[in-house]
Amino acid sequence: MKVSAEVTIGNGTYDDWLKFFKSYEEERGQFVTNEVIEKTSENSALVTFEIVNLDGLTELSSRADILETEKSMQIITAIK
Repeated sequence: MKVSAEVTIGNGTYDDWLKFFKSYEEERGQFVTNEVIEKTSENSALVTFEIVNLDGLTELSSRADILETEKSMQIITAIK
C-alpha cells in the first residue's frame, strides 16, 4: 500500500525532525520500502513510502520513545 504523510513540526525545524526520523530508519525499513523524504518548508515534510508490514509499522510508531519525541516536537502527521 503506497502512502503519503504530511509532517508538520510545531516545535523545531525540518532538520531537527529529520535527525529524529533517521534515528530509527533501519527499524522502519523492516516495514516500509521506497521511502522518499521531501522537505516542503522549514517546519514541514512530505514522506512517501510503501507499507509492507502494517502491524509492524503500527507497533514501531507506538513505541514510547518515538511518541515522546513526537509530542515534545509537536509533530503532526496527516496520512494522505
